[in-house]
Amino acid sequence: MKTKALAAIAVILLLLPACTRPPDAVETEPPVTSTPQQVEPETTPAPVPEEPQWTTEDLNAMALTLSGECYDDKVEDKRLVCEVILNRVSDGRFGATIIEVLSAENQFSGYWEQSRPVSENDLAVAEQALRDWYDNGCEPLSSYLFFCAGENRENKFS
Repeated sequence: MKTKALAAIAVILLLLPACTRPPDAVETEPPVTSTPQQVEPETTPAPVPEEPQWTTEDLNAMALTLSGECYDDKVEDKRLVCEVILNRVSDGRFGATIIEVLSAENQFSGYWEQSRPVSENDLAVAEQALRDWYDNGCEPLSSYLFFCAGENRENKFS
């Protein structure tokens, strides 16, 4: 009985694919192969995450401005303030960079004086606006270039 079991195990081991055979298993005849086929390497490389095209200084300056210009619960208002900032950079008449636009005299008082601490939402809204702006080739995101304080704790945009 023991001999039959060992013979069965030997047959099973010979039938297993080569990658699972124990190192001492030896084939008696080389396997029959067909014409080798060339395997094409994958031509599409895995996507590499892009580094942001904006600086930390740009992001923080925009978030700081939001904390001075908008109430924290007014997300759409924050987004539109970001659009005004970025549209002005695109326009070129207000400054060539985000910092130049924000620090221009008598323009964004919220950049100089904040009414509340910068929130995570301020950073998230500013980052999304920057991402959208760069994805849009740094072209204006809307037609807004100005805003002023409005009713219901929201700004009015033009």
